Amino acid sequence: MKKKILVIEADREVREIVGLILTEEGYDVVYDAPWPVENLHKHQPDLIILDEWINEKEGHLLCTELKDLHETQHVPVIIFSTQHNIAEIALKCRAEGYVSKPFDVEALINEVQKCLDINTTADIG
Repeated sequence: MKKKILVIEADREVREIVGLILTEEGYDVVYDAPWPVENLHKHQPDLIILDEWINEKEGHLLCTELKDLHETQHVPVIIFSTQHNIAEIALKCRAEGYVSKPFDVEALINEVQKCLDINTTADIG
């Protein structure tokens, strides 16, 4: 069964490129507005790729909200950003991974696979 990835990205072109790349890799890609957070679990994603800057709000705040909600705390999150301290941001909001923009296609694919593997291992254990 295809893994579902929810992409929350402010830039339409970047969102479409990421969607195309991940669809080509065999993932089911969906898009949604990030707020209210309670609505995001309706997609039942296996992974969320989250832009650090969404509609004048910081993505790491959304990530923290997702990690605090019972319905979404188990879903791995990848922070997607141009910020130079992205690793620190990801750690602080409990994201499982991060990808710097501009991004390398292989780096994106590898990070997605790594985070999905971590989640699969957690489900087994």
